[in-house]
Amino acid sequence: MFLIRWALQNSFVVLAITLGLVFLGGAVVPGIPTDVLPDFKTPVVVSFFSYPGLPTLDMEKSVTSRVERALTLAGKLDKQESRTLPGASVLKITFQPGTDASSAMNDIVNLEASDMFHLPPGIEHPFTLRSEPANLPVVLAAISGDGLDETVLYKIGYYAVRNKMGGLKGVQIPHPFGGRFRQMMVYVDPARLQAHDLTLTDVVEAVRNSNLVLGSGTLRLGEMDYQVHSVNTLPGEAEINAIPIAVRDGHPIFLRDIGEARDDAAIQTNIVRVNGERSVYCPLLREPGSNTIAVVDRIRKGIAEEIPRMKARGEIPEAAKVTLVGDQSSYIRDAIGNLQRQVVLGAFLVAIVVVVFLRRLLPTIAILLLLPSSLLVGVLALHFCNVSINVMTLGGLALAVGTVVDAGIVVVENIIRHLDRGESRQEASRKGAEEVAAPVLAGTITTLAIFLPALFLSGMVRYLFEPLALSAAVSIAASYIFAMTLLPAFCARFFREKKKDDSLQSDDRQSTSSSWGYGALLAQGIQKPWLTSFGIVTVAAGCCLLLPRVGTELFPTVDDGVFEIRLRTLPGTRIENTEAIVEQIEATIQEVIP
Repeated sequence: MFLIRWALQNSFVVLAITLGLVFLGGAVVPGIPTDVLPDFKTPVVVSFFSYPGLPTLDMEKSVTSRVERALTLAGKLDKQESRTLPGASVLKITFQPGTDASSAMNDIVNLEASDMFHLPPGIEHPFTLRSEPANLPVVLAAISGDGLDETVLYKIGYYAVRNKMGGLKGVQIPHPFGGRFRQMMVYVDPARLQAHDLTLTDVVEAVRNSNLVLGSGTLRLGEMDYQVHSVNTLPGEAEINAIPIAVRDGHPIFLRDIGEARDDAAIQTNIVRVNGERSVYCPLLREPGSNTIAVVDRIRKGIAEEIPRMKARGEIPEAAKVTLVGDQSSYIRDAIGNLQRQVVLGAFLVAIVVVVFLRRLLPTIAILLLLPSSLLVGVLALHFCNVSINVMTLGGLALAVGTVVDAGIVVVENIIRHLDRGESRQEASRKGAEEVAAPVLAGTITTLAIFLPALFLSGMVRYLFEPLALSAAVSIAASYIFAMTLLPAFCARFFREKKKDDSLQSDDRQSTSSSWGYGALLAQGIQKPWLTSFGIVTVAAGCCLLLPRVGTELFPTVDDGVFEIRLRTLPGTRIENTEAIVEQIEATIQEVIP
Protein backbone atom coordinates (compact mmCIF):
# COMPACT_ATOMS: atom_id res chain seq x y z
CA MET A 1 0.00 0.00 0.00
CA PHE A 2 1.46 3.30 -1.12
CA LEU A 3 0.39 5.24 1.99
CA ILE A 4 2.17 2.82 4.34
CA ARG A 5 5.38 2.73 2.31
CA TRP A 6 5.42 6.52 2.02
CA ALA A 7 4.99 6.84 5.81
CA LEU A 8 7.88 4.44 6.45
CA GLN A 9 10.14 6.33 4.05
CA ASN A 10 9.17 9.75 5.50
CA SER A 11 8.67 9.03 9.17
CA PHE A 12 9.74 12.51 10.29
CA VAL A 13 7.31 14.13 7.84
CA VAL A 14 4.51 11.98 9.28
CA LEU A 15 5.53 13.01 12.79
CA ALA A 16 5.60 16.70 11.81
CA ILE A 17 2.17 16.53 10.18
CA THR A 18 0.72 14.73 13.20
CA LEU A 19 2.17 17.24 15.66
CA GLY A 20 0.95 20.10 13.48
CA LEU A 21 -2.61 18.78 13.46
CA VAL A 22 -2.52 18.10 17.20
CA PHE A 23 -1.21 21.57 18.08
CA LEU A 24 -3.61 23.23 15.63
CA GLY A 25 -6.55 21.30 17.11
CA GLY A 26 -5.54 22.31 20.62
CA ALA A 27 -5.10 25.94 19.56
CA VAL A 28 -8.60 26.30 18.08
CA VAL A 29 -10.39 24.81 21.09
CA PRO A 30 -10.61 28.10 23.09
CA GLY A 31 -12.06 29.92 20.07
CA ILE A 32 -14.86 27.44 19.33
CA PRO A 33 -18.25 28.63 20.64
CA THR A 34 -19.57 26.61 23.57
CA ASP A 35 -23.25 25.95 24.13
CA VAL A 36 -25.61 23.28 25.45
CA LEU A 37 -27.14 22.40 22.08
CA PRO A 38 -26.07 23.02 18.48
CA ASP A 39 -27.51 25.80 16.37
CA PHE A 40 -30.76 24.52 14.86
CA LYS A 41 -30.45 27.01 11.97
CA THR A 42 -34.18 27.70 12.13
CA PRO A 43 -34.45 31.47 12.67
CA VAL A 44 -37.20 32.64 14.99
CA VAL A 45 -37.95 36.37 15.35
CA VAL A 46 -40.17 37.80 18.09
CA SER A 47 -41.70 41.30 17.93
CA PHE A 48 -43.39 43.10 20.82
CA PHE A 49 -45.85 45.95 20.15
CA SER A 50 -47.00 48.12 23.04
CA TYR A 51 -49.96 50.53 23.11
CA PRO A 52 -50.99 51.00 26.77
CA GLY A 53 -54.72 51.32 27.33
CA LEU A 54 -55.93 49.64 24.15
CA PRO A 55 -58.32 46.72 24.87
CA THR A 56 -57.45 43.21 23.71
CA LEU A 57 -59.96 42.99 20.85
CA ASP A 58 -58.99 46.40 19.49
CA MET A 59 -55.30 45.51 19.88
CA GLU A 60 -55.82 42.34 17.87
CA LYS A 61 -57.85 44.05 15.16
CA SER A 62 -55.79 47.22 14.77
CA VAL A 63 -52.26 45.92 15.49
CA THR A 64 -51.82 42.14 15.51
CA SER A 65 -53.85 41.32 12.39
CA ARG A 66 -52.41 44.21 10.39
CA VAL A 67 -48.82 43.31 11.22
CA GLU A 68 -49.41 39.62 10.47
CA ARG A 69 -50.68 40.49 6.99
CA ALA A 70 -47.65 42.70 6.36
CA LEU A 71 -45.18 40.05 7.50
CA THR A 72 -46.47 37.49 5.00
CA LEU A 73 -44.19 39.22 2.48
CA ALA A 74 -41.09 37.99 4.32
CA GLY A 75 -38.99 35.50 2.38
CA LYS A 76 -38.83 31.80 3.37
CA LEU A 77 -41.53 32.27 6.01
CA ASP A 78 -42.65 29.07 7.70
CA LYS A 79 -45.34 30.12 10.18
CA GLN A 80 -46.57 32.97 12.37
CA GLU A 81 -47.87 32.82 15.92
CA SER A 82 -49.29 35.70 17.95
CA ARG A 83 -50.63 36.49 21.37
CA THR A 84 -52.61 39.61 22.11
CA LEU A 85 -53.00 41.13 25.57
CA PRO A 86 -54.48 44.41 26.78
CA GLY A 87 -52.15 47.04 25.36
CA ALA A 88 -49.63 44.51 24.06
CA SER A 89 -49.11 42.21 21.11
CA VAL A 90 -46.42 39.53 20.76
CA LEU A 91 -45.70 37.99 17.36
CA LYS A 92 -43.46 34.96 16.83
CA ILE A 93 -42.26 34.43 13.26
CA THR A 94 -40.57 31.13 12.38
CA PHE A 95 -38.58 30.75 9.16
CA GLN A 96 -37.72 27.66 7.15
CA PRO A 97 -34.65 25.65 8.24
CA GLY A 98 -31.43 26.93 6.72
CA THR A 99 -32.65 30.52 6.30
CA ASP A 100 -30.01 33.14 7.01
CA ALA A 101 -30.85 34.56 10.45
CA SER A 102 -29.62 38.09 9.69
CA SER A 103 -31.66 38.30 6.47
CA ALA A 104 -34.74 37.05 8.32
CA MET A 105 -34.28 39.68 11.02
CA ASN A 106 -33.83 42.45 8.43
CA ASP A 107 -36.97 41.39 6.56
CA ILE A 108 -39.10 41.57 9.69
CA VAL A 109 -37.71 44.92 10.83
CA ASN A 110 -38.15 46.50 7.40
CA LEU A 111 -41.69 45.18 6.92
CA GLU A 112 -42.72 46.39 10.37
CA ALA A 113 -41.24 49.83 9.73
CA SER A 114 -43.07 50.15 6.40
CA ASP A 115 -46.39 49.21 8.05
CA MET A 116 -46.17 51.63 11.01
CA PHE A 117 -48.35 54.27 9.31
CA HIS A 118 -51.23 51.77 9.18
CA LEU A 119 -51.16 51.27 12.94
CA PRO A 120 -52.94 53.43 15.54
CA PRO A 121 -51.34 56.87 16.02
CA GLY A 122 -48.88 57.14 18.88
CA ILE A 123 -48.05 53.43 19.06
CA GLU A 124 -44.51 52.69 20.13
CA HIS A 125 -42.04 51.19 17.69
CA PRO A 126 -41.83 47.42 18.18
CA PHE A 127 -39.06 45.72 20.09
CA THR A 128 -37.79 42.96 17.79
CA LEU A 129 -35.13 40.34 18.48
CA ARG A 130 -34.14 36.83 17.52
CA SER A 131 -35.52 34.10 19.75
CA GLU A 132 -33.47 30.98 19.06
CA PRO A 133 -32.06 29.00 22.00
CA ALA A 134 -28.73 30.79 21.44
CA ASN A 135 -30.43 34.12 22.13
CA LEU A 136 -31.90 33.24 25.51
CA PRO A 137 -30.43 35.09 28.51
CA VAL A 138 -27.22 33.48 29.73
CA VAL A 139 -27.44 35.30 33.07
CA LEU A 140 -29.69 37.82 34.85
CA ALA A 141 -28.31 40.85 36.65
CA ALA A 142 -30.61 41.37 39.69
CA ILE A 143 -30.45 44.90 41.10
CA SER A 144 -31.51 45.62 44.68
CA GLY A 145 -30.57 47.78 47.63
CA ASP A 146 -31.76 48.62 51.14
CA GLY A 147 -33.74 51.84 51.17
CA LEU A 148 -33.77 52.25 47.37
CA ASP A 149 -37.13 52.55 45.69
CA GLU A 150 -37.98 50.89 42.40
CA THR A 151 -37.46 54.07 40.39
CA VAL A 152 -33.84 54.28 41.50
CA LEU A 153 -33.34 50.56 40.86
CA TYR A 154 -34.68 50.89 37.32
CA LYS A 155 -32.40 53.87 36.70
CA ILE A 156 -29.39 51.84 37.84
CA GLY A 157 -30.33 49.00 35.53
CA TYR A 158 -31.09 51.20 32.53
CA TYR A 159 -28.26 53.73 32.70
CA ALA A 160 -25.52 51.93 34.66
CA VAL A 161 -25.63 48.17 34.18
CA ARG A 162 -27.09 48.24 30.68
CA ASN A 163 -24.66 50.84 29.35
CA LYS A 164 -21.57 49.30 30.93
CA MET A 165 -22.25 45.63 30.24
CA GLY A 166 -23.60 46.25 26.74
CA GLY A 167 -20.11 47.27 25.64
CA LEU A 168 -18.60 43.90 26.49
CA LYS A 169 -17.67 41.58 23.65
CA GLY A 170 -20.46 39.16 22.76
CA VAL A 171 -23.05 40.70 25.14
CA GLN A 172 -26.49 42.06 24.27
CA ILE A 173 -28.79 43.68 26.85
CA PRO A 174 -32.43 44.67 26.24
CA HIS A 175 -34.43 46.95 28.53
CA PRO A 176 -34.60 46.02 32.23
CA PHE A 177 -37.62 44.28 33.70
CA GLY A 178 -39.36 45.31 36.88
CA GLY A 179 -38.97 48.58 38.71
CA ARG A 180 -40.64 51.86 37.84
CA PHE A 181 -39.60 54.08 34.98
CA ARG A 182 -39.35 57.72 36.10
CA GLN A 183 -41.83 59.87 34.22
CA MET A 184 -43.65 63.19 34.63
CA MET A 185 -47.30 62.22 35.11
CA VAL A 186 -50.27 64.57 34.72
CA TYR A 187 -53.27 63.81 36.94
CA VAL A 188 -56.54 65.50 35.93
CA ASP A 189 -59.64 66.06 38.06
CA PRO A 190 -62.67 65.01 35.92
CA ALA A 191 -65.02 67.42 37.70
CA ARG A 192 -62.79 70.47 37.13
CA LEU A 193 -62.13 69.36 33.58
CA GLN A 194 -65.85 69.23 32.88
CA ALA A 195 -66.45 72.54 34.63
CA HIS A 196 -64.05 74.28 32.21
CA ASP A 197 -65.61 72.49 29.23
CA LEU A 198 -62.37 70.70 28.37
CA THR A 199 -61.49 67.15 27.28
CA LEU A 200 -58.51 64.91 27.88
CA THR A 201 -57.51 65.42 24.26
CA ASP A 202 -57.18 69.17 24.92
CA VAL A 203 -54.80 68.45 27.81
CA VAL A 204 -52.74 65.97 25.79
CA GLU A 205 -52.38 68.38 22.85
CA ALA A 206 -51.42 71.29 25.11
CA VAL A 207 -48.74 69.28 26.95
CA ARG A 208 -47.36 67.89 23.69
CA ASN A 209 -47.19 71.30 21.98
CA SER A 210 -45.46 72.84 25.00
CA ASN A 211 -42.81 70.16 25.22
CA LEU A 212 -41.46 69.96 21.67
CA VAL A 213 -37.82 69.47 20.78
CA LEU A 214 -37.21 71.74 17.78
CA GLY A 215 -34.15 73.31 16.25
CA SER A 216 -34.11 77.07 16.95
CA GLY A 217 -31.64 78.01 14.24
CA THR A 218 -29.31 80.99 14.44
CA LEU A 219 -29.61 84.73 15.09
CA ARG A 220 -27.56 87.25 13.14
CA LEU A 221 -26.71 90.40 15.08
CA GLY A 222 -24.18 92.74 13.55
CA GLU A 223 -21.15 90.84 12.48
CA MET A 224 -21.94 87.74 14.57
CA ASP A 225 -24.08 84.69 13.92
CA TYR A 226 -25.38 83.33 17.23
CA GLN A 227 -26.69 79.84 17.87
CA VAL A 228 -30.05 80.03 19.65
CA HIS A 229 -30.58 77.58 22.50
CA SER A 230 -34.27 77.47 23.34
CA VAL A 231 -35.91 75.73 26.26
CA ASN A 232 -37.42 72.77 24.41
CA THR A 233 -38.38 70.55 27.33
CA LEU A 234 -40.01 71.69 30.53
CA PRO A 235 -37.64 71.03 33.46
CA GLY A 236 -40.04 70.40 36.35
CA GLU A 237 -43.49 70.22 37.87
CA ALA A 238 -43.97 74.00 38.22
CA GLU A 239 -43.31 74.64 34.52
CA ILE A 240 -45.67 71.84 33.46
CA ASN A 241 -48.40 73.10 35.81
CA ALA A 242 -48.09 76.50 34.12
CA ILE A 243 -48.95 75.15 30.65
CA PRO A 244 -52.02 76.99 29.24
CA ILE A 245 -54.68 74.54 28.16
CA ALA A 246 -57.26 76.92 26.67
CA VAL A 247 -58.70 80.42 26.96
CA ARG A 248 -62.20 80.94 28.30
CA ASP A 249 -63.80 84.44 28.37
CA GLY A 250 -60.39 86.01 27.87
CA HIS A 251 -58.88 84.14 30.82
CA PRO A 252 -56.26 81.40 30.29
CA ILE A 253 -56.88 78.05 31.91
CA PHE A 254 -53.66 76.45 33.11
CA LEU A 255 -52.98 72.83 33.81
CA ARG A 256 -52.90 73.53 37.55
CA ASP A 257 -56.52 74.67 37.29
CA ILE A 258 -57.75 71.26 36.23
CA GLY A 259 -55.13 68.94 37.77
CA GLU A 260 -51.45 68.69 38.66
CA ALA A 261 -48.14 67.35 37.34
CA ARG A 262 -46.03 65.04 39.50
CA ASP A 263 -42.50 63.75 39.19
CA ASP A 264 -43.67 60.17 39.36
CA ALA A 265 -43.28 56.94 37.41
CA ALA A 266 -45.03 55.31 34.48
CA ILE A 267 -47.84 52.90 35.22
CA GLN A 268 -46.20 49.69 36.36
CA THR A 269 -47.03 46.64 34.26
CA ASN A 270 -44.54 44.10 35.66
CA ILE A 271 -42.97 43.36 39.03
CA VAL A 272 -39.75 41.46 39.63
CA ARG A 273 -39.09 39.76 42.94
CA VAL A 274 -35.72 38.25 43.89
CA ASN A 275 -35.39 36.46 47.22
CA GLY A 276 -38.72 37.85 48.39
CA GLU A 277 -37.94 41.52 47.61
CA ARG A 278 -38.90 43.80 44.77
CA SER A 279 -35.99 44.17 42.41
CA VAL A 280 -35.01 44.95 38.85
CA TYR A 281 -33.23 42.53 36.57
CA CYS A 282 -31.41 43.00 33.29
CA PRO A 283 -31.38 39.96 30.99
CA LEU A 284 -27.92 39.57 29.49
CA LEU A 285 -27.87 37.74 26.17
CA ARG A 286 -24.94 36.48 24.16
CA GLU A 287 -24.46 37.35 20.53
CA PRO A 288 -24.97 34.41 18.13
CA GLY A 289 -21.71 32.57 17.61
CA SER A 290 -20.15 33.74 20.88
CA ASN A 291 -18.82 31.40 23.54
CA THR A 292 -21.39 31.23 26.35
CA ILE A 293 -18.85 30.47 29.06
CA ALA A 294 -16.50 33.23 27.89
CA VAL A 295 -19.39 35.74 27.74
CA VAL A 296 -20.52 34.92 31.29
CA ASP A 297 -16.94 35.20 32.53
CA ARG A 298 -16.64 38.66 30.94
CA ILE A 299 -19.93 39.71 32.53
CA ARG A 300 -18.82 38.56 35.98
CA LYS A 301 -15.50 40.34 35.60
CA GLY A 302 -17.20 43.50 34.33
CA ILE A 303 -19.70 43.57 37.22
CA ALA A 304 -16.93 43.00 39.78
CA GLU A 305 -14.82 45.84 38.34
CA GLU A 306 -17.34 48.45 37.16
CA ILE A 307 -19.87 48.52 40.01
CA PRO A 308 -17.28 49.63 42.65
CA ARG A 309 -15.96 52.26 40.23
CA MET A 310 -19.43 53.66 39.61
CA LYS A 311 -20.05 53.81 43.36
CA ALA A 312 -16.74 55.63 43.87
CA ARG A 313 -17.69 58.18 41.19
CA GLY A 314 -21.13 58.65 42.75
CA GLU A 315 -22.98 57.35 39.69
CA ILE A 316 -24.96 54.82 41.72
CA PRO A 317 -25.79 54.70 45.46
CA GLU A 318 -23.54 52.80 47.84
CA ALA A 319 -26.48 50.64 48.94
CA ALA A 320 -27.01 49.32 45.40
CA LYS A 321 -26.25 45.64 44.89
CA VAL A 322 -25.95 43.89 41.53
CA THR A 323 -26.19 40.10 41.82
CA LEU A 324 -25.93 37.65 38.93
CA VAL A 325 -28.64 34.98 39.06
CA GLY A 326 -29.96 32.37 36.67
CA ASP A 327 -26.49 31.60 35.33
CA GLN A 328 -27.08 29.29 32.36
CA SER A 329 -23.36 28.73 31.90
CA SER A 330 -23.26 26.64 35.08
CA TYR A 331 -25.35 23.96 33.36
CA ILE A 332 -23.13 24.16 30.30
CA ARG A 333 -20.00 23.91 32.44
CA ASP A 334 -21.39 20.90 34.29
CA ALA A 335 -22.58 19.16 31.13
CA ILE A 336 -19.35 19.74 29.24
CA GLY A 337 -17.26 18.95 32.31
CA ASN A 338 -19.08 15.64 32.81
CA LEU A 339 -18.64 14.70 29.18
CA GLN A 340 -14.98 15.67 29.25
CA ARG A 341 -14.47 13.52 32.32
CA GLN A 342 -16.26 10.64 30.59
CA VAL A 343 -13.98 11.03 27.57
CA VAL A 344 -10.90 10.97 29.81
CA LEU A 345 -12.30 8.04 31.80
CA GLY A 346 -13.05 6.19 28.57
CA ALA A 347 -9.53 6.80 27.35
CA PHE A 348 -8.15 5.55 30.66
CA LEU A 349 -10.24 2.37 30.50
CA VAL A 350 -9.16 1.80 26.91
CA ALA A 351 -5.54 2.14 28.01
CA ILE A 352 -6.08 -0.42 30.76
CA VAL A 353 -7.69 -2.88 28.36
CA VAL A 354 -4.83 -2.48 25.87
CA VAL A 355 -2.21 -2.98 28.58
CA VAL A 356 -3.98 -6.06 29.96
CA PHE A 357 -4.27 -7.80 26.61
CA LEU A 358 -0.98 -6.74 25.01
CA ARG A 359 1.02 -6.76 28.26
CA ARG A 360 3.67 -4.51 26.70
CA LEU A 361 4.30 -0.85 27.42
CA LEU A 362 5.65 0.45 24.11
CA PRO A 363 2.85 -1.01 21.94
CA THR A 364 0.33 0.43 24.40
CA ILE A 365 1.87 3.89 24.01
CA ALA A 366 1.79 3.53 20.22
CA ILE A 367 -1.90 2.64 20.25
CA LEU A 368 -2.84 5.40 22.71
CA LEU A 369 -1.20 7.97 20.39
CA LEU A 370 -4.30 7.60 18.23
CA LEU A 371 -6.61 8.92 20.95
CA PRO A 372 -5.51 12.58 21.27
CA SER A 373 -4.48 12.89 17.62
CA SER A 374 -7.79 11.56 16.23
CA LEU A 375 -10.01 13.44 18.70
CA LEU A 376 -8.19 16.74 18.09
CA VAL A 377 -8.62 16.29 14.34
CA GLY A 378 -12.33 15.90 15.06
CA VAL A 379 -12.27 19.16 17.03
CA LEU A 380 -10.43 20.80 14.14
CA ALA A 381 -13.26 19.72 11.82
CA LEU A 382 -15.77 21.38 14.17
CA HIS A 383 -13.81 24.63 13.92
CA PHE A 384 -13.67 24.67 10.11
CA CYS A 385 -17.34 23.67 9.80
CA ASN A 386 -18.36 26.46 12.21
CA VAL A 387 -19.91 24.04 14.70
CA SER A 388 -19.98 24.77 18.42
CA ILE A 389 -18.75 22.53 21.21
CA ASN A 390 -21.97 21.22 22.72
CA VAL A 391 -23.50 18.14 24.25
CA MET A 392 -23.99 16.50 20.84
CA THR A 393 -20.46 17.09 19.53
CA LEU A 394 -18.91 15.94 22.81
CA GLY A 395 -21.20 12.93 22.69
CA GLY A 396 -19.85 12.13 19.23
CA LEU A 397 -16.28 12.37 20.50
CA ALA A 398 -17.19 10.14 23.44
CA LEU A 399 -18.62 7.56 21.02
CA ALA A 400 -15.40 7.65 19.01
CA VAL A 401 -13.08 7.07 22.00
CA GLY A 402 -13.34 3.28 21.92
CA THR A 403 -13.49 3.05 18.13
CA VAL A 404 -10.44 5.12 17.23
CA VAL A 405 -8.07 2.60 18.87
CA ASP A 406 -9.54 -0.45 17.09
CA ALA A 407 -7.47 0.03 13.95
CA GLY A 408 -4.37 0.74 16.03
CA ILE A 409 -4.76 -2.45 18.06
CA VAL A 410 -5.05 -4.59 14.93
CA VAL A 411 -2.08 -2.92 13.21
CA VAL A 412 0.27 -2.95 16.22
CA GLU A 413 -0.61 -6.53 17.16
CA ASN A 414 0.16 -7.72 13.62
CA ILE A 415 3.44 -5.80 13.55
CA ILE A 416 4.47 -7.44 16.85
CA ARG A 417 3.65 -10.84 15.35
CA HIS A 418 6.08 -10.18 12.51
CA LEU A 419 8.74 -8.90 14.92
CA ASP A 420 8.41 -12.09 16.95
CA ARG A 421 9.26 -14.02 13.77
CA GLY A 422 12.64 -12.26 13.65
CA GLU A 423 11.85 -9.79 10.86
CA SER A 424 13.44 -6.31 10.84
CA ARG A 425 11.52 -3.35 12.24
CA GLN A 426 11.06 -1.80 8.79
CA GLU A 427 9.92 -5.04 7.19
CA ALA A 428 7.68 -6.01 10.11
CA SER A 429 6.04 -2.58 10.13
CA ARG A 430 5.42 -2.67 6.38
CA LYS A 431 4.07 -6.24 6.25
CA GLY A 432 2.10 -5.92 9.47
CA ALA A 433 0.27 -2.78 8.28
CA GLU A 434 -0.24 -3.89 4.67
CA GLU A 435 -1.73 -7.27 5.64
CA VAL A 436 -4.52 -5.70 7.70
CA ALA A 437 -5.02 -2.47 5.71
CA ALA A 438 -7.97 -3.77 3.68
CA PRO A 439 -9.85 -5.45 6.58
CA VAL A 440 -9.33 -2.42 8.82
CA LEU A 441 -10.54 -0.13 6.02
CA ALA A 442 -13.66 -2.28 5.58
CA GLY A 443 -14.33 -2.13 9.32
CA THR A 444 -13.84 1.63 9.41
CA ILE A 445 -16.18 2.20 6.45
CA THR A 446 -18.76 -0.04 8.12
CA THR A 447 -18.58 2.08 11.24
CA LEU A 448 -18.77 5.33 9.28
CA ALA A 449 -21.82 4.05 7.41
CA ILE A 450 -23.75 4.23 10.70
CA PHE A 451 -23.59 8.03 10.55
CA LEU A 452 -24.61 8.25 6.88
CA PRO A 453 -28.39 8.48 7.57
CA ALA A 454 -27.76 11.76 9.44
CA LEU A 455 -27.21 13.41 6.05
CA PHE A 456 -30.78 12.55 5.00
CA LEU A 457 -32.52 13.90 8.09
CA SER A 458 -34.54 17.09 7.83
CA GLY A 459 -35.73 19.86 10.08
CA MET A 460 -34.53 20.39 13.62
CA VAL A 461 -33.47 16.74 14.04
CA ARG A 462 -30.94 17.13 11.24
CA TYR A 463 -29.24 20.10 12.85
CA LEU A 464 -29.29 18.25 16.16
CA PHE A 465 -27.55 15.06 15.00
CA GLU A 466 -25.32 16.35 12.21
CA PRO A 467 -22.72 17.74 14.68
CA LEU A 468 -22.65 14.40 16.50
CA ALA A 469 -22.09 12.52 13.25
CA LEU A 470 -19.47 15.04 12.11
CA SER A 471 -17.34 14.84 15.26
CA ALA A 472 -17.53 11.04 15.48
CA ALA A 473 -17.03 10.31 11.76
CA VAL A 474 -14.06 12.64 11.32
CA SER A 475 -12.34 11.25 14.42
CA ILE A 476 -12.86 7.64 13.31
CA ALA A 477 -11.70 8.37 9.75
CA ALA A 478 -8.63 10.17 11.08
CA SER A 479 -7.82 7.17 13.28
CA TYR A 480 -7.56 4.97 10.19
CA ILE A 481 -5.19 7.41 8.47
CA PHE A 482 -3.02 7.61 11.57
CA ALA A 483 -3.09 3.82 11.96
CA MET A 484 -1.75 3.42 8.41
CA THR A 485 0.88 6.17 8.69
CA LEU A 486 1.81 7.17 12.24
CA LEU A 487 1.80 3.70 13.80
CA PRO A 488 4.02 1.96 11.18
CA ALA A 489 6.46 4.87 11.33
CA PHE A 490 6.46 4.77 15.14
CA CYS A 491 6.94 1.00 15.27
CA ALA A 492 9.75 1.11 12.70
CA ARG A 493 11.58 3.70 14.78
CA PHE A 494 11.06 2.60 18.38
CA PHE A 495 10.16 -1.08 18.51
CA ARG A 496 12.94 -3.58 19.20
CA GLU A 497 13.95 -6.32 16.82
CA LYS A 498 14.00 -9.93 18.03
CA LYS A 499 16.08 -12.90 17.00
CA LYS A 500 14.31 -15.55 14.99
CA ASP A 501 13.07 -18.38 17.20
CA ASP A 502 11.48 -21.46 15.63
CA SER A 503 9.61 -22.13 18.84
CA LEU A 504 7.68 -18.87 18.29
CA GLN A 505 6.54 -19.76 14.78
CA SER A 506 3.29 -21.08 16.21
CA ASP A 507 0.80 -18.47 17.15
CA ASP A 508 1.44 -17.74 20.81
CA ARG A 509 -1.67 -15.64 20.89
CA GLN A 510 -3.63 -18.88 20.86
CA SER A 511 -2.25 -19.86 24.24
CA THR A 512 -2.98 -16.36 25.54
CA SER A 513 -6.56 -16.60 24.36
CA SER A 514 -6.93 -20.05 25.80
CA SER A 515 -5.66 -18.86 29.14
CA TRP A 516 -8.54 -16.44 29.27
CA GLY A 517 -11.02 -19.22 28.48
CA TYR A 518 -12.01 -17.78 25.15
CA GLY A 519 -10.41 -20.57 23.13
CA ALA A 520 -12.39 -23.28 24.90
CA LEU A 521 -15.63 -21.30 24.54
CA LEU A 522 -14.96 -20.71 20.85
CA ALA A 523 -14.25 -24.38 20.26
CA GLN A 524 -17.54 -25.40 21.86
CA GLY A 525 -19.43 -22.84 19.81
CA ILE A 526 -17.93 -24.16 16.59
CA GLN A 527 -18.70 -27.76 17.49
CA LYS A 528 -22.38 -26.92 18.09
CA PRO A 529 -23.24 -24.34 15.41
CA TRP A 530 -27.02 -24.83 15.54
CA LEU A 531 -27.14 -24.37 19.29
CA THR A 532 -24.95 -21.28 19.07
CA SER A 533 -27.11 -19.75 16.32
CA PHE A 534 -30.28 -20.54 18.27
CA GLY A 535 -28.91 -18.80 21.36
CA ILE A 536 -27.97 -15.69 19.39
CA VAL A 537 -31.36 -15.50 17.67
CA THR A 538 -33.17 -16.01 21.00
CA VAL A 539 -31.30 -13.19 22.70
CA ALA A 540 -31.89 -10.86 19.73
CA ALA A 541 -35.62 -11.68 19.63
CA GLY A 542 -35.90 -11.10 23.38
CA CYS A 543 -34.35 -7.67 22.97
CA CYS A 544 -36.79 -6.84 20.18
CA LEU A 545 -39.72 -7.83 22.41
CA LEU A 546 -38.55 -5.28 24.98
CA LEU A 547 -38.55 -2.42 22.49
CA PRO A 548 -42.26 -1.48 22.96
CA ARG A 549 -41.59 -0.98 26.67
CA VAL A 550 -38.93 1.63 25.95
CA GLY A 551 -40.26 5.20 25.86
CA THR A 552 -39.47 7.67 23.09
CA GLU A 553 -38.57 11.34 23.49
CA LEU A 554 -36.59 13.90 21.54
CA PHE A 555 -34.55 14.86 24.60
CA PRO A 556 -33.93 12.77 27.70
CA THR A 557 -35.18 13.87 31.09
CA VAL A 558 -32.58 15.96 32.89
CA ASP A 559 -32.38 17.26 36.44
CA ASP A 560 -30.42 20.49 36.67
CA GLY A 561 -31.60 21.23 40.22
CA VAL A 562 -34.11 23.93 39.20
CA PHE A 563 -37.90 23.90 39.02
CA GLU A 564 -40.19 26.55 37.60
CA ILE A 565 -43.70 27.56 38.65
CA ARG A 566 -46.00 29.32 36.22
CA LEU A 567 -49.31 30.72 37.41
CA ARG A 568 -52.16 32.52 35.66
CA THR A 569 -54.76 34.69 37.35
CA LEU A 570 -58.14 35.82 36.06
CA PRO A 571 -57.98 38.35 33.21
CA GLY A 572 -58.11 41.86 34.60
CA THR A 573 -56.55 41.02 37.97
CA ARG A 574 -54.57 43.99 39.24
CA ILE A 575 -50.83 43.53 39.36
CA GLU A 576 -50.78 44.24 43.11
CA ASN A 577 -53.19 41.37 43.73
CA THR A 578 -51.13 39.06 41.55
CA GLU A 579 -48.06 39.98 43.57
CA ALA A 580 -49.90 39.09 46.77
CA ILE A 581 -50.59 35.60 45.39
CA VAL A 582 -46.93 35.24 44.46
CA GLU A 583 -45.92 36.23 47.99
CA GLN A 584 -48.10 33.44 49.39
CA ILE A 585 -46.47 30.93 47.02
CA GLU A 586 -43.01 32.14 48.04
CA ALA A 587 -43.89 31.71 51.70
CA THR A 588 -45.14 28.17 51.07
CA ILE A 589 -41.97 27.27 49.17
CA GLN A 590 -39.82 28.59 52.01
CA GLU A 591 -41.75 26.43 54.46
CA VAL A 592 -41.41 23.29 52.35
CA ILE A 593 -37.82 23.97 51.22
CA PRO A 594 -36.17 25.90 54.07
